[in-house]
Amino acid sequence: MNSVNDTQKLVDAINCKFPHSNLIELYYNVGRALPFTAQRFPDGRVSDWYRSQYVEVVKVEPHGQYGKYGKVYGFYYRNGERADSSDVEDICWCKKDDTEPQEIPNCGCGSWALLEILGEPTSEPVKVLGLEDLIDFGKYKGHKLKEIVKSDWQYIKWAVLGSQRLFADVKAIVDYHEENLPKLKPTDVMTFGKYKGRSLSEVFKEDYQYLRWLEDNNSSFRVDWNLFLSLEESQKPKGQD
Repeated sequence: MNSVNDTQKLVDAINCKFPHSNLIELYYNVGRALPFTAQRFPDGRVSDWYRSQYVEVVKVEPHGQYGKYGKVYGFYYRNGERADSSDVEDICWCKKDDTEPQEIPNCGCGSWALLEILGEPTSEPVKVLGLEDLIDFGKYKGHKLKEIVKSDWQYIKWAVLGSQRLFADVKAIVDYHEENLPKLKPTDVMTFGKYKGRSLSEVFKEDYQYLRWLEDNNSSFRVDWNLFLSLEESQKPKGQD
């Protein structure tokens, strides 16, 4: 990896595909770097118990079509420390005192998220697209990613962030999108909804929560709250706090 920043970009790009990756796919995506750490169900969708545990992968034996499946070996951690994977002997696949890596169960199943890349890659990791990179397929073939972020955010969410094929600099894309969103001003007029035809300054005075809800549920604009608050301050009677 070139830098800590590049490594984090790769981790974020890979995890944008959650919950579709298994441990072997993570292994290929990070350029076969070992060891790396990963966590299953980090969002707690199955149980909050999963949030406290992760594995350190130290050995991978792929097999099958495209090498997508196989066996993965490593160690078990809970709350950041080596631990027994279970208090029940029959289902404890790794003990805290094990010196040899143990076979990790469910390694070929999805819902694994990458935590850290601890080793150096031995092959090329997946390419992480930046804002200046070109899309090489579809209706925007030959266009820079930044151009599409500005013109068609729904396409970016579907074809880039949601795609299992492409990996991209998620933070840069989202930040650029936020920077380029239209900002609604007090003089703008509502063109839809229950306040259609009324200025946003009127809506702000009458139903502030509606504007807040509108912004929270729409990814195509933001409300310039500073302008609204400045307008409110300027309209207060003199001497009023």
